[in-house]
Amino acid sequence: MNEFVQPMIGGLHILANPMIWVYITIGTIIGVIVGALPGIGTTQAYGLCLPFTFMMTPVNAISLLMGITVGNQFGNSIPAILIGLPGSPSAILTVIEGYTMQKRGEGGLALGVTFVASLGGQFVSILFFVLLVVPLMQAAYIFMQPEQFAIYLFGLVAISSITGKNVIKGLASAAFGVGIGLVGLDPVNLIPRFDFGFRAVRSGFETTAVMIGLLAVSELFRSARQSFQWRPATGVEAALTTRFPAWRKWKRTLPFMLFGTIVGTLLGAVPGAGGTAPTMVSYQWAQFFSKKPEEFGHGSIDGIAANESAQNASNCGELIPTLALGIPSSGSMVFLLGALTVHGFIPGPMLIRQAPHLFYATIAGLLGSTVLLAITGWYMCSLMLKAVTINRQSVIIFALATVVIGVYSTNLKVFDVFVALAAGGIGYFMMGYGYSCAAAALGVILGSGLERNLRHGLNITDGSFLKLLARPITGITVALCLVVLGYGVYRQIQLRKKLAKMAEKPA
Repeated sequence: MNEFVQPMIGGLHILANPMIWVYITIGTIIGVIVGALPGIGTTQAYGLCLPFTFMMTPVNAISLLMGITVGNQFGNSIPAILIGLPGSPSAILTVIEGYTMQKRGEGGLALGVTFVASLGGQFVSILFFVLLVVPLMQAAYIFMQPEQFAIYLFGLVAISSITGKNVIKGLASAAFGVGIGLVGLDPVNLIPRFDFGFRAVRSGFETTAVMIGLLAVSELFRSARQSFQWRPATGVEAALTTRFPAWRKWKRTLPFMLFGTIVGTLLGAVPGAGGTAPTMVSYQWAQFFSKKPEEFGHGSIDGIAANESAQNASNCGELIPTLALGIPSSGSMVFLLGALTVHGFIPGPMLIRQAPHLFYATIAGLLGSTVLLAITGWYMCSLMLKAVTINRQSVIIFALATVVIGVYSTNLKVFDVFVALAAGGIGYFMMGYGYSCAAAALGVILGSGLERNLRHGLNITDGSFLKLLARPITGITVALCLVVLGYGVYRQIQLRKKLAKMAEKPA
């Protein structure tokens, strides 16, 4: 019990600092606005703000990033209801149910259920997050270099195999990222390598610049080629001014909110699952157990409740393997690992043991932003509706300029800006040809730690790979890597068979 109470008290203690609320408020507002913009998600928001967090203390930086995460998930569903335009793929089901209700004059009820499900799912998932991540903290006491190498390897293999449609391309992306990470100083001997005589890269490429380029700039390049046009549906203003729905109208959705929260937290912790998979599972089960399954697809508040609670709960689910094991579950979590790395903390099982205040700051950021949205979220709907009408070209140009300024301000090097833009161009073509930018970025971040722990681990086992794999935790983790690879290949084969069957059907 103390393992749960102490972190919660630590998070509340951090919230007692007024300045923390400033950073949480800024992050939440940024997250809400960005969440309302189609195609600009948490990953891009992290990419815009990450360089500026390097001038903050680690606690303030984590609080800001958590505010962005919570605000983004809350914000992307409001335009889905009001104008039928999801801010992210995980809000597509909200469009199906919520926008249908909006068009028949029940936008207020849809907004009310979304509001309660989002914040309820977020708050309850914070409790699950603390309960689940603390036991994993204890593993830090038995993890030595061989075990840490296996964890790094599992993180790379998992995100490479599960994300994307092609396992080979996912592994190639991770290998490409690891190769970039090998440029510069040897992590053990500190001898320059692979610099090809260029002084600018003698100490390696700036990890932040490469990461922002692969994950954020590439998305901005891709978004610049997309066109989004929409017209607000009739009754939008009425939906914004509608009263909060009465308790009797939405109380039946509470079981679906709880179920969605559990599913979102657990599935969100699976590398590569993100927020979309939990919402799909929760929505399908809600339809199975609902007393009014005929409403699904035609404006079901049960479907909205299950979808929104799972979507928001997946935030905390993604944080469980990210903070406890150093295995990110999504592109935004890769950014979070990058922020910790730049602040001098090594991702992995030792992170929470060495820096418990960052764990407490994470809880503080999640709790603070949830409370803030509970107070102001209902009135932010009008703000988010205005955000989606902003000229898209202007948003992309402003975002790209912010990235350039942020990357340059990190080390005051113009070379870093060119690295970010070049990485963005590479990432753009990687996405076009089905390669995973998230796997490549993770390879850049974890590549050095992977090599360092492998080499130190081999020193422990006298250079024997067999002795290294014979260690129980190391061997089991490497075996799990093979299982994940096998699952990725199986899923790829099944997908190809399904596409082949669809192609054989007559039009």
